Amino acid sequence: MARVCLICEGSYPYVVGGVSSWIQDLIKSNEEHSFSIVCIIPNKEFAKIKYEIPKNVVEVKDIILDKAYEISHLKVLKNKIAFKDLESDIKKILDFKNSNLEEVLRVIEKISNKKYGNPLEIIINESFWNSLLNYYNENYDSVGFNTFYWTYRNIFLNMISLAQEDIPLADVYHPVATGYSGYLSVLAKLKKGGSLLLTEHGIYPREREEEVIGAKWIEKEFKKIWIDFFYFLSRMTYEQCDRIISLFQYNKGLQIENGADEKRCEVIPNGIDIEMYSKVERESLPGFNIGSVLRVVPIKDVKMMLKGFKVALPKLRDTKLYLIGPTEENEEYYKECLELVQNLDLKEYVIFTGRADVKKYYKFLDVLMLTSLSEGQPLSILEGLACGIPFIATDVGNCREILKGKEEGEAGIIVPPTSYSDLGEAIITFYQNRDKIKEMGANGKKIVTRYYTKKQFIDAYKKLYEELGE
Repeated sequence: MARVCLICEGSYPYVVGGVSSWIQDLIKSNEEHSFSIVCIIPNKEFAKIKYEIPKNVVEVKDIILDKAYEISHLKVLKNKIAFKDLESDIKKILDFKNSNLEEVLRVIEKISNKKYGNPLEIIINESFWNSLLNYYNENYDSVGFNTFYWTYRNIFLNMISLAQEDIPLADVYHPVATGYSGYLSVLAKLKKGGSLLLTEHGIYPREREEEVIGAKWIEKEFKKIWIDFFYFLSRMTYEQCDRIISLFQYNKGLQIENGADEKRCEVIPNGIDIEMYSKVERESLPGFNIGSVLRVVPIKDVKMMLKGFKVALPKLRDTKLYLIGPTEENEEYYKECLELVQNLDLKEYVIFTGRADVKKYYKFLDVLMLTSLSEGQPLSILEGLACGIPFIATDVGNCREILKGKEEGEAGIIVPPTSYSDLGEAIITFYQNRDKIKEMGANGKKIVTRYYTKKQFIDAYKKLYEELGE
């Protein structure tokens, strides 16, 4: 039996969705192993459990990033001399392009020692200030120091805070992304031993890069710092991993491009319970029923879906759009979507179901849609295809390969991200050709049965846990 520590960032067991469902299946299907769950979350309010925790989970540990720290100025003063000797070391960790990652980890471990105080007491030390000031003068003196300082202060508060955490002892540390969860896993491996197994559902730094580029709260000059930082965390994780898993071949290539050792990389696709979904008895309801299984959050681009549906609506008759999934994760965005429904005069056509049993809707939906800006290998697509429902999906992640790249035939239509006009045309295409719906639905069933079964996915991880947990 292996002791596995799964390390999550902003997901299981507090967020419903693909990654969290994947984790739940992984734990429940590996009853012979014990699991600790480490959850990196923004605040206490986030910690509302959405899943029934399996019996083989022995611990759930929350790590809150947004903490308030008290300062002992006496402690800061006492450590002034000790930190003076660390100024040259601190400078080495400020450049996120530094290729000597082992040196970076040594410095982080050294300056994060609790004898120097809590993360804030360390950050406000004069030596840290001097190192930042020198780095600023050498590299960023054309932009304002105030924003530069707060950018680096926020980054290193989190890094030092995580470095001071006590992580459960395990045989295998298994982060489900790079980022902070990957960084924490690296520290755990170095401090406590064990193996490091990474599974990436999407490519973390690329997803964060998209968010940073679009973020209004980050000044233009400092977006590069955040982007470099996220790639830095990924390189650090890749370097220390014993195995690196992606869900499909294209993402494996991106991992290698970003610094992963090809010899340690492997592809293990997602898998679903084919038997469970094959038992869903299809019903033929009047009209044309479209659905999407999703969290109502910006990354899913629900607004594009609504606009595309509006484009198609004049050509449709007796139609409904069901948006199936939780709405509370980003209440502001949900409110904006409701306002858009109102503004587009779609109120009688669009139904937000909230959290629901998706199999109830898989019984009668004619077509499913996914309009995400970024994805890995969506479980919702695999589930829908297993029920014989074709898809319209944006050209992100593994969507094209699933729907278009198999010898069993096409199982859906691919449209460009953000293009609601193309989405509208795709909806009309399905509406006007019911034979295409039937043909692609049958193809989809063949695809998931051959390539994406839960047994294949579980067996692969059982083998990895046995090998790495020895």
